[in-house]
Amino acid sequence: MTTNPESSKLITDLKSIPSPVFYIFAAVAVFSAFFVLGLSVASVFVTLFLLLLVACAAADINSGIVPELVLIVMALLGIINFLVVEGWSLQGVIDHVIGAVCVSVPMLILALIIKGAFGGGDIKLMAAAGLFLGWHGAVVGAVLGMFISGFYGMYLLILKKATSHSKIKLAPFLSLGLGVAALFGTVIFNLFILRY
Repeated sequence: MTTNPESSKLITDLKSIPSPVFYIFAAVAVFSAFFVLGLSVASVFVTLFLLLLVACAAADINSGIVPELVLIVMALLGIINFLVVEGWSLQGVIDHVIGAVCVSVPMLILALIIKGAFGGGDIKLMAAAGLFLGWHGAVVGAVLGMFISGFYGMYLLILKKATSHSKIKLAPFLSLGLGVAALFGTVIFNLFILRY
């Protein structure tokens, strides 16, 4: 009996997740979701979303990959969350579909134009997370994640731990931005992005 190499790779990629980084930030994610949102069905979905983000970040830190199986689960969680928590509406469908493409497609175009601008895992992460969050959350998460990664890059340059050609693992920063967006995205969008 032969095994499908693709399904085997999906499972193998998950081995890059377990680490002290994952367990510490997973605990922080669970506490944050219930502290900010209280105990509700919505908070359970956000908690699961945050745990998947932490898994993506940990895998990227540990092995330089973003596991596709985690991204598939994240996208499915987004669809279920939309149907169960938000309730189906045409406007909601449009909002979440735009969320899946409004950041990921520009990232893909940049990656095709500028070799190595973004990794495939980062692009897929933004698509799956955007499907969960909708376009407001995707924009807030991307802006925060890129902003924080930019500061980290400058920090490395100042300390001469990197050069202008060094690559930064982006998934941890995107995950942080997307996590903040899941908890406070509407407030941040209304305060900062709508204002300008």
